[in-house]
Amino acid sequence: MSGAEPDGWRPLRERSQVLLRGRVFDVVASQLEFPSGLRQDLWVVEHPGAVGIAALTDAGELLLVRQYRHSARETTLEIPAGRLERGEDPLAAAQRELAEETGWRARSWRPLRRYLAASGFSSERITLFVARGLEPGAPNPDEDEELAVVRMTPERVLAESSDAKTLIAAGLLLLER
Repeated sequence: MSGAEPDGWRPLRERSQVLLRGRVFDVVASQLEFPSGLRQDLWVVEHPGAVGIAALTDAGELLLVRQYRHSARETTLEIPAGRLERGEDPLAAAQRELAEETGWRARSWRPLRRYLAASGFSSERITLFVARGLEPGAPNPDEDEELAVVRMTPERVLAESSDAKTLIAAGLLLLER
């Protein structure tokens, strides 16, 4: 949190119970009581966070991956990304994910933005990085991933992708021009 919340916006009391412990996230039921007397019963996806990489070639194209996402029931076009291991440094995770998913490495890294993925039900925060000075290599995806690497301008990404982190990264890069 930013620390700028008006008084009383944080709950006075919270009772929580873990409903599901998963490999990627936990689901927690919480009962909240606010100073106003308002009570809420919520289920929250507790997630360790993730990273996304806006890897820019010298020609100004983004490196992207195409992959089937079963939850969306479609093949998506995304910037390379991945979840943080608990306690992992976001930059180290971003460097690992770029190499695994695309095979490319970068000489220059810069944080772009950190944001809440779906604040209404998830604690997941995604840290976006810009990677430049790219050097090609061979991808080494996780055993359960089938990926194809493609390149596109940020403008084309905005027209063709439906993935939120990818749209945010492309839009932010265009705003910086």
